[in-house]
Amino acid sequence: MRGLIRNCIYQGKNTIRDFGFSFWVMVYPIVLAIFFNIAFSGIMNMELENIDVGIAAGNPMEEVLKEIEFVNIHKVQEKDIVDKLDKEEIHGFIDNDLNIKAKKSGINQTIIKEIVEQIKQMQKLNRPFEKYDFDANYIADRNQKANSIIVVFYTLIAMASTYGINIGVATVSLAQANLSNIGARINITPLKKKSFLAAGIIVALFLNLIANGALLLFTKYVLKINLLSNLKYSLILILIGNLFGVSLGVFIGASNKKSINTKVLIGVMSVLFLSFLSGMMGPWMKDIIDEYVPILARLNPISIISNNLYRLNLLESTKTLKEGIMILLGYCTVLIFSSYIFLRGESYDSL
Repeated sequence: MRGLIRNCIYQGKNTIRDFGFSFWVMVYPIVLAIFFNIAFSGIMNMELENIDVGIAAGNPMEEVLKEIEFVNIHKVQEKDIVDKLDKEEIHGFIDNDLNIKAKKSGINQTIIKEIVEQIKQMQKLNRPFEKYDFDANYIADRNQKANSIIVVFYTLIAMASTYGINIGVATVSLAQANLSNIGARINITPLKKKSFLAAGIIVALFLNLIANGALLLFTKYVLKINLLSNLKYSLILILIGNLFGVSLGVFIGASNKKSINTKVLIGVMSVLFLSFLSGMMGPWMKDIIDEYVPILARLNPISIISNNLYRLNLLESTKTLKEGIMILLGYCTVLIFSSYIFLRGESYDSL
């Protein structure tokens, strides 16, 4: 036990001094969170604004449109329609036959189209207009759009939880005699390699969890985005994500004899690619994967973490949580066992 603690202290100091750890694990996720917040803040903070709609005098739908709280009605003569649209004094024009004229395509124009489509449907159903609530659906649509952007932040958390991969790679590389002087010493001394690796895994989990905590606190108190409402299960997912990241790092470090920098690059690129497939660069990629290759979303470890974080905290659903945890733990078991096989078979001609 004393040897394990000594190894933990040594590896902890060694890791903290490493620039790669400081940047990739501590700084990089926070920088990404800032960029995502800047890029998507307009969408996430979107509020329903008044929409200016032009109609001709005597339009039979005038009374219906007046009942919609966020619609401002403007009486426009036919000769002035184009001019009003060009000057953006109105977002769209609805004629007496419920045809729409617009200068450009945008959210306000889309909502005008939705209103007209619903009016047409109500006419076909002979449903009284006063019984219909026009406000609700548009607000829900916008909130759903914002929620889809939140997926990016959950993917960022999932990615950050696996960044123990860097420390895992470094730990194994330090124990390999062909890659470091420390490794050479370990292999010619009575120091147990198992104890050294166990200490590396403990340090990796501990330090990466601290980095994850810093990211979550930053998003909540600086960016004002509260991502975790179901704290218990969310933390369990993040913890298992950390274990997966460290296991993958140990596997990459043990499975080949390339330089430490090359191994770290392989690990970082692997995580970034999996994060890309799970929607970190935009919800559109996640939508494509879910539609055309749904099995990939179920097997991608980053997707498993981000999807379950989304369902737990926004949809309040634990439907796929157990399956996701079992898959992640299965990955960890296979990676650690495979790493043990690789390390056990290592031998050196000379040291």
